[in-house]
Amino acid sequence: MADPIRIKRRTSGNVGAPSQLLNAELAYNEVEDVCYVGVGLGGDGYASTIRALAGAGTFATKAYVASAVAAVDVSSQLASYLTTASAASTYLTVSSASSTYLTQSSASSTYAPLASPAFTGSPTTPNVTAGDSSTKVANTSFVMTAVANLVASAPEALNTLNELAAALGNDASFSTTISNAVGGKLAKASNLSDLASVSSARTNLGLGTLATQNANNVSITGGSIDNITIDGGVF
Repeated sequence: MADPIRIKRRTSGNVGAPSQLLNAELAYNEVEDVCYVGVGLGGDGYASTIRALAGAGTFATKAYVASAVAAVDVSSQLASYLTTASAASTYLTVSSASSTYLTQSSASSTYAPLASPAFTGSPTTPNVTAGDSSTKVANTSFVMTAVANLVASAPEALNTLNELAAALGNDASFSTTISNAVGGKLAKASNLSDLASVSSARTNLGLGTLATQNANNVSITGGSIDNITIDGGVF
């Protein structure tokens, strides 16, 4: 009988492929009943990939799959996931009656819904940057800071809108009112030249015709002059 041709083999030890195979070279691992083949060429002259080619160990039997599935504790893993990772958004948990079935629990009374949540207690939110005008939730710190910046160093008697309105006489047209009032005043630089009626002003001041006469030509009609010294001067 001719000598048989054998491929590389492993009769004991670890499962798995050889560390190196040439391209198209075969190897058989009896420990796991798997035949391997080298595929492609690597830079070191050996195959770039080693693939499982044949053998009972390359296929999973129905019995093996059934055994693996039965070994997984689905109920406990599912319960853990539903009560921690997603209970807040789905309100699902494992029923106390059976670990096999899912039911809607009382989580809806524990967690706020995603849409229109109604919080209780003292919920907190991150601080929003000052001046942010987006739709982010503003906490009390942000609001109090904004109000404090608005009031700044205003005096106590003028640090509310009501106090400011009272100070302006509750006049919605305060600017127009002040402008009209200032427009009716005499200009200091005009030295009374902007009087609407000089004669009326003189009468109101109690000044008679003497106020309009020149100093070197005064005419006095009627009346009397008391305690007057007339001095012709010297030459």
